[in-house]
Amino acid sequence: MKMFITCNNLHEVACVGPKYTWCNNKRGADIILKKLNRCLVNATAFDSSHRLSVKHLTRLASNHCPILLKLLNFIPPNKKVLKFEEVLSSIPTSVAIVNKSWNKNTIGDPSQVLNLKLKRTLRDLHFWRKAKFKALNLQKEELKSKVQRLQELEAGNGVMSEEDQWLLKTKMEELNPIMARLNTWWKQRAKVK
Repeated sequence: MKMFITCNNLHEVACVGPKYTWCNNKRGADIILKKLNRCLVNATAFDSSHRLSVKHLTRLASNHCPILLKLLNFIPPNKKVLKFEEVLSSIPTSVAIVNKSWNKNTIGDPSQVLNLKLKRTLRDLHFWRKAKFKALNLQKEELKSKVQRLQELEAGNGVMSEEDQWLLKTKMEELNPIMARLNTWWKQRAKVK
């Protein structure tokens, strides 16, 4: 039976209700309770957009519990397409986020563990990316305004102090990598080759 279950990629659906599905209908010390009946589904059913629920019903006329399989809450398939963000590879923090998400302990069979780790990692990267690019745009605008102010100061006076020249150079060096990252991000979105 175990070989049949493994070869056909069958999985047991979590159940609600009495733990045991069979009883010998005796009382006291002679009672025997076992979980003989199980609901197994293949990986396709397990991964479908329906949520599966198994309920062990009350034993009444038989020594076996009836088992009820329900398909709950149809969840429309998510049509989002995951795309590699080239710009993330240029930010060392993204690697740390992937490592942190991936190394969290996860319980389950290997396919479930892989699935959960991928979902968790993608979720963490998604929220970090949204915050990071919001911050990148804010940094870009802030640095551009500082550079513009320093250049206007230079144009107005004709001469800049050494400290202001150093500050302008520093701000330009900070702005260039941010502009390059945003450029890469927009190129990928515009499908520019």
